[in-house]
Amino acid sequence: MDAQTNSDAATNPELAVEHGVRREPYATEPTAAAWQTSAGAAGGARAAGGACAAGGARPDFVLGGTLTVRRLGFGTGGLVGPGYWGPRHADPARSLALLRRAVDRGVTLIDTADNYGPDVAEELVARALHPYPAGLVIATKGGVVRTGPDVWHVAGRPEHLRAMCDASLRRLRTDTIDLYQLHRLDPDVPMAEQLGTLVELQQAGKIRHIGLDSIDAAELARARELAPIASVQNRYNVLDRASEDVLELCERTGTAFLPWFPLGHGTLTGAPGTRTSAPAPVADALTTIAAAHGATTGQIALAWLLHHSPALLPTPGTGSPDHLDENLAADRIALTEAELGLLDALGTPTG
Repeated sequence: MDAQTNSDAATNPELAVEHGVRREPYATEPTAAAWQTSAGAAGGARAAGGACAAGGARPDFVLGGTLTVRRLGFGTGGLVGPGYWGPRHADPARSLALLRRAVDRGVTLIDTADNYGPDVAEELVARALHPYPAGLVIATKGGVVRTGPDVWHVAGRPEHLRAMCDASLRRLRTDTIDLYQLHRLDPDVPMAEQLGTLVELQQAGKIRHIGLDSIDAAELARARELAPIASVQNRYNVLDRASEDVLELCERTGTAFLPWFPLGHGTLTGAPGTRTSAPAPVADALTTIAAAHGATTGQIALAWLLHHSPALLPTPGTGSPDHLDENLAADRIALTEAELGLLDALGTPTG
């Protein structure tokens, strides 16, 4: 799903007054690091963020300053069919078991969206996990309407966002959504109107934290003046660093960065049937490092994300129990400085 172009109308500071949204920045520099070890000790900036805790386990992240999550979560895009349309499995019991397996193995962040299916993924999450165990964070997204496989229509008008949020609350069987992310900024609606609506939903208790999907650094900076932004979701992986400047802003502000396509839509796993293959230097580096750790190339790609920045919270999706276990084991891999240097050199920011 391609990113949409954001409206430049939100650069007008009068919009913040016109639509009743605060003009001064909501978000401030965090008084304590958002990343911490499971024992609660504060982590450092990127230079320190690459250091592994004992056994290679990665530090946790405090989302929005209130919700502590394991940095390796689970995305539900793999539970729906091709083109994000319909269910992936004819028997929903397979998806329900996979969601429960993820939580049983320590996942505390489930990332879904109302348009996965549409509606299918959210309904599966509720069927599998409700009543939600303490400490489990459910993130969903709204702002896009689906009319067919791989067909997406941005819908950011306030009445649409309110209706979508209410529908997600019903499907997820909850009174408050932990993290509600605007799936795309609508280029035909001022940013202040869209974020103002989410702030109103937050003030009404329907949303705990607000996030944004597929934005650039300038848009994120403007958005932070209009609403308290807890998370960003952009495409990002060891090969695709176009959002490096967004990641750097997230690091400075304690904002979570949930990279989508963390495995390059399968490109970085070397699995047959993926859309494209990784370039030879990338494949060779991943294969060599994977062999040294007795791991798969996909695990190394995920481990690199966890080392690269303490703000990165990958949520890889899958429909396979074996692949789920494989993905979750990546946070126990401790890459060496030499290996990190080799992987760091593979990707060049293109944005």
